[in-house]
Amino acid sequence: MTTKLFATGVAAIATIGAAAAGATSLSVALAPQVTPVVLSAPLDPPPAPPEPGQPPLPSPEQLSDVCNRVTDPGVSYDTKVGLVENGIAPAEGHVADHDLRKAFRNGNFPEQFAVSNIQPIPGNGVKADVAITGPKFAGPVDKTLVFIDQGGTWVLQHDAALALVQAATATN
Repeated sequence: MTTKLFATGVAAIATIGAAAAGATSLSVALAPQVTPVVLSAPLDPPPAPPEPGQPPLPSPEQLSDVCNRVTDPGVSYDTKVGLVENGIAPAEGHVADHDLRKAFRNGNFPEQFAVSNIQPIPGNGVKADVAITGPKFAGPVDKTLVFIDQGGTWVLQHDAALALVQAATATN
């Protein structure tokens, strides 16, 4: 009886295994082919072309340079007046200089500004996403900043300059 039970068990296992293999191959044969769409999509949509009469879009490097120059702790605000739309008031400039020097002593610098997603805005400006990184930041600090074309030179819109200096001097 043991041999008969053993033979029945082996036959049952073989039948189950064959059925499972057949069901698997059947489901593979009937499965539709899936083409990954994500791999063929562009990572960033291209920026919209500027409207007629609007200046050409600046490069990320141009805007990153403006951010670097505005937040340079070794340069006085009165030298930076031409980097901010409508200039910098003396009271704001003194506070910004103080905060930037303090952040420098605290080890916040050097900072890097990665500019992306540059989009034209009505008038003669653009908005761009700026990721700020530096030795004291746990991760990038992301800001959307507005830049204005003043006679062929890109400058930070006044409120954007204040937000940039505030982010650059934040203590973490």
